[in-house]
Amino acid sequence: MINFVHMREIGDILAACGLPAAGIAKELRRALADRGCAVVTAPPGAGKSTLLPLALLDDSGTQAGKILMLEPRRLAARQIAIRMAELIGEPAGKTVGYRIRFESVVSAATRIEILTEGILTRMLVDDPTLEGVSTIIFDEFHERSLASDTALALALEARKLVRPDLRIVIMSATIDADGICKALVAPLIRSEGRIFPVDIIRADVEAVPGNAAEAVSHVIRTAHKEHDGDILAFLPGEAEIRRCAELLGSALGDTLICPLYGMLPQDEQRRAIAPSRPGERKVVLATPIAETSLTIEGVRVVVDSGLYRKMEFSPRSGLSGLVTERISLDMARQRSGRAGRVAPGCCYRLWSVATEARMAECRKPEILEADLASTVLDVAAWGTGDILALPWLTPPPAYQVAEAGRLLHLLGATDDDGRITARGKAMASIPCHPRIAGMLLAAGDSPSLAADIAALLEERGAVLQDGAGSCDLSGRIDRMRIARSRGGNGPWSRAIKAAGQFRRLAANAALRGEEDNSPADPYAVGALLAEAYPERIGKAAGEGRGRFLMSGGDSASVPDDDPVASCDWMVAAEMNTRKGGDGRIFLAAPLNPEDIRHLMKERDNVVWVSRKGGIVAQHERMLGSLVVSANAIHGGVREQILGAICEAARKEGTGMFDFNDEVGNLQRRVAAVAAWHPELELPPLDTECVLERASEWVPAFVGNATTVAELKKVDMCEVLLSLLTYPQRQAVETLAPSHITVPTGSRIRVEYRRGAELPVLRVRLQECFGMSDTPRVDDGRKPVLMELLSPGYKSVQLTADLRSFWSGTYFEVRKELKRRYPKHAWPDNPLQAEAVRGVKKILNL
Repeated sequence: MINFVHMREIGDILAACGLPAAGIAKELRRALADRGCAVVTAPPGAGKSTLLPLALLDDSGTQAGKILMLEPRRLAARQIAIRMAELIGEPAGKTVGYRIRFESVVSAATRIEILTEGILTRMLVDDPTLEGVSTIIFDEFHERSLASDTALALALEARKLVRPDLRIVIMSATIDADGICKALVAPLIRSEGRIFPVDIIRADVEAVPGNAAEAVSHVIRTAHKEHDGDILAFLPGEAEIRRCAELLGSALGDTLICPLYGMLPQDEQRRAIAPSRPGERKVVLATPIAETSLTIEGVRVVVDSGLYRKMEFSPRSGLSGLVTERISLDMARQRSGRAGRVAPGCCYRLWSVATEARMAECRKPEILEADLASTVLDVAAWGTGDILALPWLTPPPAYQVAEAGRLLHLLGATDDDGRITARGKAMASIPCHPRIAGMLLAAGDSPSLAADIAALLEERGAVLQDGAGSCDLSGRIDRMRIARSRGGNGPWSRAIKAAGQFRRLAANAALRGEEDNSPADPYAVGALLAEAYPERIGKAAGEGRGRFLMSGGDSASVPDDDPVASCDWMVAAEMNTRKGGDGRIFLAAPLNPEDIRHLMKERDNVVWVSRKGGIVAQHERMLGSLVVSANAIHGGVREQILGAICEAARKEGTGMFDFNDEVGNLQRRVAAVAAWHPELELPPLDTECVLERASEWVPAFVGNATTVAELKKVDMCEVLLSLLTYPQRQAVETLAPSHITVPTGSRIRVEYRRGAELPVLRVRLQECFGMSDTPRVDDGRKPVLMELLSPGYKSVQLTADLRSFWSGTYFEVRKELKRRYPKHAWPDNPLQAEAVRGVKKILNL
């Protein structure tokens, strides 16, 4: 418990420091007492990060709980905690402490904890009530990282459901304050700060990702000659910083060159931040970490490359990686402001006016573009199944949430209903991507190997710098292990350091995390890789060396001279896909499927195979869409066979069943009656509709048929009639008869033609002798169109009025018929003549 004497001392410190943020401390305390939340804006250097958390300790409302403050970066979190502790005359870890990844400096006496954002999310997952916490401060919220947005959404939900007393403060130098105030129903508190004028100078060179170090070093030399004071230069990352320092060398004389980035040792970080001694100058080469949270005393000149690194999801690796991009205008303003902290200054901008016109006004919230797998898993572990129902400031895109959900289910982190599994809870407890967490959990006796794989997947630089050229991942692991056994310096150093961090994560997951530098078993690498990439397991396609069918349904290939090309099975860690063609594999390991039997699913697969012309029924072991083994099934799957025939019928039934002309005529008869009598409500019985309704008739008609030859024997006319009710069937037979009997007694088929107004009766003219009137259908409402044929079945006349034909046109037709068919009788009075089927001899009496 902080005593009041101690609190009075803190009050004196705040008053004595003279920083602008001290002037809004009382207003912030009042806002939290009244509303429980507040939004604070203050320019860089106002002291908000160091003073306001201390000021809240003087609020009786926080005596029962800790104050947590989130920082986007580890370096800032550590340095802010150390600075706050120094202000109250204590070492870090007593009243003020910090927790970042792989480092914790706190104690039972700690009242203020400075955290990196992911740690708060894990605290909320472990304890949704945040017992013992009174206030959460989100510092530098303008960066809108995914972790920050997620932690805020969970904190707001916890506040609504179980912790109405939880107090929330949003702080930033530049922010859409009005929008956030409206969303949180929170008051806005401003601190004006102290910023001196800063001249903007356009440099004579433009920095791009390929030349950032060279361009910045050139401008630093110019600025060092033309201006006094320390120089702060912004570069995208560690590699460019090292290169820039190398290029500057001793060109600046006694001026100290100080790198500043997150992975730098603490003593070097402190040297970069500390004020220069009298008579000395220094150049700080920094990543964007120096934009806001950190104060570097003495800076009068800023050199801004205009570039930064951000996390971006890579479809190739299935993980997020760093990419170099142009900063936004709000970031540019923050950077230039660092030159006006102590006196008027200047900022060299290494981009043109034309480039600036294309720059975004503000950075986009990371949640709109990021891989959401970790976030969806964290929210599921926290206890809600609907991530979109949380109170997001910027809701995540629904399609990205769905993609993340599919991946988590594939990894075994969630069940079929989207609920988190025991494995998923264990994965959520490990602070890394779910793919990597799942691999670490599956490592068993090989946590060091899993850590090495994870390091190479996350540290792509080591992979790219390796000159082996092969896609084989196990070879790269061996080369990294050799480098580690020799001291770990050189191009593998970052990957080696990352491997050590992953081993510590494995140790925290109750696995042994000892370093192992022995040659890696390639198949053990493949088995672990399959835990992270179950959808990228590949089986040799047998259509040329190096081509693989993938368990996720794609296909991909490696060069035919690559060692991986000879594998029967492999797992791809890096690949891309091409629409309509093979993808390309960049990093992979061989695989023995029997090593990952637990990832296999077994099924009885009964399916119609067109190229085999029938049903194939077999028991299969599957890895995704790939068949590992298959054995024929004999009996006991009749229902599955019928289902497979129904499914196939809907897609390719015209080749499976005999839709002959008789069937077609029946379909047209039904269609004709449906058009004449809508009140009968006859269903459509065209081929497509009949096949779509296969499940209604297949079980009754196919019997034990399993092949095309057997299915062709099914009477499709009976199938069609079965889809009608009895009254509908009777109506079709009555209104659209299939046959009409002519005077010879022959039953002649009536042809119902699509689009024709009348049905057609094709009959030889001689069989109609004695028929006075045209036959009619539709209960006598419609005559048929009679196509009268010669004895040779050639059409001689079309008529819908037979009586008129006999009395007129017949005699013209008869002349030609008598000439062509002299052995046939052609009577003068066809209405009185006997109808004949063939030749009737003429008697000479």
